[in-house]
Amino acid sequence: MKPLEFLADVLPSPGHGMYCLAELSTKRKEHQFVSSLEEFKPHVKRWLAANRNIFFTPCTYDEEAIKNKIKGRRTKNNARYVKAIFLDLDGYESKKAAAEALSAFLAKTGLDQFPAPHIMSSGGGLHCYWPLTTEADIVTWRPIAENFKRLCRQEQMKIDMTVTADAARFLRIPGTFNYKAKYPDPRPVKLLLKGGGPIDLMHFGAAVRGQLTEAFAPTSNNFLPAQLDGTRPTKANSKRSKLAEAMLGNSVTRFETIWLKTEQGAGCLQLKNYIDNASEDGMEPIWRGLLSWSKVCEDGHAYNVKLSELHPYEPERMQQKLAEIKGPYPCIKMDSENPGLCPTCPHWGKITNALALGREIVASNEEKVYEIPLQTTPVDEDEAVEYLEDGITSESDEAGVELNRRTRVAKRPPPPKGFFYGKNGGVFAELKETDASGVTIKTQVPVLSYDLFVVDMLRIEEKEHAVHLMAIKTIGPADEPTQQVVEYTPVIMPSKAVVAKDELLKCLATHNIYADRGIAMDPYLYGYVRAAVAESAQMRKAVDVPTQFGWQKNGSFVYNNRIFRPDGSEIAVPMPGLENLNRDTTSKGTLEEWRKPWELLVARKMHTMLAMCVDSFGSTLMHFSEYEGFVWHIGSTESGTGKSLTLSLKAGVWGHPLRYRTGKGTSLVALQQRAGLLNSLPLLIDEITTKARSDSEWASAFIFDTAEGKGKERMESGTNKERINNSTWSLTATTTANVHMIDVLLGTGEHAAQGEMMRLLEWNPSEELIFNDVERTQLKLLRRNYGVAGEAWIRWLVVNQATARKVWLETHEMLRKSLKFTDEERYWHAGCTSDVAAAILLGPNYADILAVPVEGVIGALNEMVVRSRLVYAKARRSAEDVLNTYTRTFYGKFVVIRRDEDSKFVAQWNLSSEGKTSTRNTVLGRIEHGTTHPDFIEYFIEEQMLRKHCATMSFGYTDFKSKMEAGQKTGDYQVKFGVKKDILARTDGPSLRVTCMHLRLRKEKVGDEGQVSVDPA
Repeated sequence: MKPLEFLADVLPSPGHGMYCLAELSTKRKEHQFVSSLEEFKPHVKRWLAANRNIFFTPCTYDEEAIKNKIKGRRTKNNARYVKAIFLDLDGYESKKAAAEALSAFLAKTGLDQFPAPHIMSSGGGLHCYWPLTTEADIVTWRPIAENFKRLCRQEQMKIDMTVTADAARFLRIPGTFNYKAKYPDPRPVKLLLKGGGPIDLMHFGAAVRGQLTEAFAPTSNNFLPAQLDGTRPTKANSKRSKLAEAMLGNSVTRFETIWLKTEQGAGCLQLKNYIDNASEDGMEPIWRGLLSWSKVCEDGHAYNVKLSELHPYEPERMQQKLAEIKGPYPCIKMDSENPGLCPTCPHWGKITNALALGREIVASNEEKVYEIPLQTTPVDEDEAVEYLEDGITSESDEAGVELNRRTRVAKRPPPPKGFFYGKNGGVFAELKETDASGVTIKTQVPVLSYDLFVVDMLRIEEKEHAVHLMAIKTIGPADEPTQQVVEYTPVIMPSKAVVAKDELLKCLATHNIYADRGIAMDPYLYGYVRAAVAESAQMRKAVDVPTQFGWQKNGSFVYNNRIFRPDGSEIAVPMPGLENLNRDTTSKGTLEEWRKPWELLVARKMHTMLAMCVDSFGSTLMHFSEYEGFVWHIGSTESGTGKSLTLSLKAGVWGHPLRYRTGKGTSLVALQQRAGLLNSLPLLIDEITTKARSDSEWASAFIFDTAEGKGKERMESGTNKERINNSTWSLTATTTANVHMIDVLLGTGEHAAQGEMMRLLEWNPSEELIFNDVERTQLKLLRRNYGVAGEAWIRWLVVNQATARKVWLETHEMLRKSLKFTDEERYWHAGCTSDVAAAILLGPNYADILAVPVEGVIGALNEMVVRSRLVYAKARRSAEDVLNTYTRTFYGKFVVIRRDEDSKFVAQWNLSSEGKTSTRNTVLGRIEHGTTHPDFIEYFIEEQMLRKHCATMSFGYTDFKSKMEAGQKTGDYQVKFGVKKDILARTDGPSLRVTCMHLRLRKEKVGDEGQVSVDPA
């Protein structure tokens, strides 16, 4: 049989794809794809002349893949048809021994019923070919070839296990030569025995399958995937879970671990078989499979050599095999190369390959430093401030400028005993487990795929303790790094929650923190957190958690997530309850750009607005005064006069120009709570117009509450014990409205407003502000630069408290003289002092934040003070005002005694009930005309009722008495208190004897409605 006849017998007929032949003697390893067997001739002739090793593949290939030169086109994935079953007998002492073994094998298995195969000498061993009656596609052929290989292994035939089921395997062409270097002379490749004819593939396959025992039978005959449309999924493009990502990112694979487990009986049976039989022939496929594993291990080089030396294989051959290996063999591939072992392995079906046995989590338990953001709550649009505006800036002005993200250093402590951290993060537990054979092995199990650790131990309100944990997660698809973001999740929970498993796990779940692998790992998560907190409680001193911004008892200052200390250091701690303020006091931009809108006010000499704005810094200096609060009001009936712009400038010192302030919907109690949280920072309230109009008492209550510096006392729930009152403050408040506050206070006339007026200064801008385009651009910087000045101010002020106090006291004394403040004007004095002192301290000689025209500020404040003095003088209540209000209001309830036409004294009534039914509630006084002298009128007013009236007028009764008694020295009237009088005398009513004020004055001093005209001192 000639070579082409042989090839025609064992290869698919033309039209079933492209044939492949190649020479493998040169580095190029030239491949040729042809459509007919005749095309073999010129290539074989050329290679023979060059003394090349010449091969063919027993399959045909996809014509489209070959023509388009698709990468990997000579692989089993592109193989389409075969027309033979083949074996490579290798490892026998001689060709005769190989032939005898083949004959015995065929007889034992009953395969001798089929026609004998072609037998060809390859120059070293024997190649056997059973031609098929017709071409078979790869999907049909492969399982039968695989089973035939397994049957050979079962019957201990010495064959090359990689050949039989590999349709793309290179085999030698008869009529060529074997030029292997180990042979002194080239050996001919020739046909030794012509076969008996073709076999039926399906009948042959059935006969082979019938001879396989259970140990060598395959788990499945689906060795090739179905040919489906689309792209086959790969590990590279599959979605990995976060747990899988954490495991892979923290793991290394060591072949030494696989080797040691194998020696202990808990490893790989294929490796054990190779170690025991490495020197035998036919082990090359297993050696190559083991190299595919060791190649990717961390200690791969050492075990590549160790595995190769067991046979031994030459280093050059080892390097060649390593270069050819494309990836780790799966267990099913190893079982195919050496059937009969893998199905008995305890790991069979549980792992992809033995690399899983060598995978270890790399621990990294040393202290790790993280930079975590101070503000972890995103700054979102707040519906509650939609109505706030300043008429100049808008939200679009903020675009393109990122917030100044402040960070703190957090150190991850070493893990508690029994746990460890992965090198790339994550919490793991180390367990010791004993298998069925009694072998004890260490197992590493994931608890969390990300870091979770104790940052601080906290003490809240100087009593209850809490723990501050931080979880650092990577959020987003594991295989799409560009879509991933790092999320910092703070967890603050009471320390007592740590001792209860369910409570702790619920608290963690509230923050989306769950144990990996479900409920089975919950005990380990609890154990980790419990132990970590216990260790931290012993090693760390608890940090006192501030409950307010501003000045603290120890001279430090709390602002925007941080505590600024007098020694210049800053520490960041979580501040439960202050989350909103911390969000609203985030900063943006630079100090240089922040100055520009303020410098516009300076350049335009807008000193009054500037004075109001500088108070934002001055609020923190009220701490140096004896008073707890002061109110500034900006009232104007016109729009565009600068009310809201002033508030934006003041708010921009500390945080967002709009979100920092509070609005018109805030209740009085909520304002007290806000003031308590701000403590030293200014309280800014926009548009109180509606409040002031609808509730005349609101303004008075707010002013007095602010000046008092303390919120309402409250009781602890279910106890007879007061809560700790943290709603205390020492600050200034600024309100705006379309009404004048003084008008609101004086509008009702029901009581005196001197107390409120002396705790308030008011600015009433009336001219519309006009800005050119350049100036408006300058003002728009407000929304791009804020919060930076307040931070710079606090950083300087805390370190230089003594200097600031000294300047405040000097300013206080200076203003006492220049603005002529009296003791009654002490609140005005304190508010103005804090404002002017801030203007001085902001300058280049001190904090160097802003150059403020101090004299201009003093002048503007002086104008407000002078105007307020005039208003106060006009509005000041006297004893005469109190008395007149009483007599005018209640004149209809007085008994009036006059002479009638007969000169007899008779009672006149203006009462709704009179006579015998009259009582103290309906009779509030008595007026006698001419009873003692024709030119005098006598007033008798019950003191108890008069005392109540003085209280409603905010006028002390003792002051009223003393002023009335002192005023009688002028001779216009006479007054006496404590006089007993029956105010229903000479009437038909009952006797009603009460203690009265007796006022005697001339007729001309009394008006028609009983109002009196006296001049008390």
